[in-house]
Amino acid sequence: MNDSATDRSHTAAPALIGALLHLAATEAGMRSTSPSALGPKDREILAEVEVALRNQMSDEAGVKKALAEVSDSISRVRSHADPVSLTAAKYEKQRTAVLAHLGVASIKGASVWPPTSQTAVQRFGSWNDALKAAGLATSSGGRARGQLRFDEAAYDKAIATLVADCEDRGVGATYKAYGEYAAEHKGEVPSAAAVRKFYGSWNAALASAG
Repeated sequence: MNDSATDRSHTAAPALIGALLHLAATEAGMRSTSPSALGPKDREILAEVEVALRNQMSDEAGVKKALAEVSDSISRVRSHADPVSLTAAKYEKQRTAVLAHLGVASIKGASVWPPTSQTAVQRFGSWNDALKAAGLATSSGGRARGQLRFDEAAYDKAIATLVADCEDRGVGATYKAYGEYAAEHKGEVPSAAAVRKFYGSWNAALASAG
């Protein structure tokens, strides 16, 4: 948990975990209750989130408000009776909403908080490993139809990653764009044909990303 903000993801691991917890609570629609005190690790997470927010926001009141919201989210997830999980696609959907709420634009090549789901995957090795690091429930979805090596979460993550990347570059998330992305990451993500077969159509695949 001592990763520097200058490494390959440009976002400290605790700040990444803070994003996962905040967006998981937001996606689950958890209502605020009496917040419990955060433990040492969660306070470290909040501290790194503060560093990330101050790097992208000059409004002190806005930073404090955002920190209070993140702190509340962490508290709610930690005190929730049942395991809380989050797919990469839902993460990206909530990330877009949070960035708009913070008044921060997602710019290609620039580090913003919350970071993309792909940043979390690159840091922790896989989406499930990122969820584990945050103390969230991992996906146990069934294997994808016609593509046994990739499960449902892998398909959702691949589509969400492409959509986020296309939005950052200001281009359309087309079937052709996914084909090029899959070719660049051959063996790491489902093929374009497999995606269309899994979801039934490219439009249905896009719909899965919210």
